Amino acid sequence: MNYSSFPEHIRQTDTVFLGDSLTESFDLLKHFGRSDFRNRGVSGDLTDHVLYRMEEIINSHPAKVFLMIGINDVYQGYEPDKIISNISKILNEFKEKSPGTRLFVQSILPINSHKLFIGTSVNAEIYRINIKLKSLCESFQAQFLDFHGDFLNNVGEMDEKFTYDGVHLSKAGYVLWAELLQDYVIQN
Repeated sequence: MNYSSFPEHIRQTDTVFLGDSLTESFDLLKHFGRSDFRNRGVSGDLTDHVLYRMEEIINSHPAKVFLMIGINDVYQGYEPDKIISNISKILNEFKEKSPGTRLFVQSILPINSHKLFIGTSVNAEIYRINIKLKSLCESFQAQFLDFHGDFLNNVGEMDEKFTYDGVHLSKAGYVLWAELLQDYVIQN
C-alpha cells in the first residue's frame, strides 16, 4: 500500500492501529463494529518505515494508537537494541507532538518455525525484545499489551490454529487478537 493512499482521514476522536501486515489485514470494522477505528498497517513495514510515515497520524492527534511492529525488523536482521531504539523514537514523537494520544504497544507475536522452516532462535529473540518493550513502555507511560503468550502452543511457538504460514494470522488468530484487545479499545 502506498503511504499516501489511505482512504480515510484520521480525526482526534479516532483510534489508530499502526503496524505491518498483521495490522493491515486486521478487519477492524468486522471485529469491532466501530467506524472511528483507522487502520494504518502496511505490509512489510519495519520500525524505520513507521518512523518515516507517522507524521499524518501525529498531526491528527488521535485519541488512541495501538502499535504492533518489529517482526519484519527481526527477519531483516536488526539487532534488538535497534528495534527498541526505533520504537522509543516512535513513542517519543507521540509524547512530544501528540501528548493527548493514549499509547498502547503490543508485544511482538511468536512465530511457528516449523511452518516457516527456520530455526527456533527467532522466538527466543522475540521474547527478549518483548521484555525490553515492556520496560520501554513503563518509561514512556505507555500501556504494554503482552499478548505473546496467548498465541503460544505447548512448545513455545505460535499455535498452528492461529497462523496459516507461521507468521501471518488465520481467521482464528484475528478472532483471538480482537478478543484480547476488547477491554482496551473500549477504555476512555
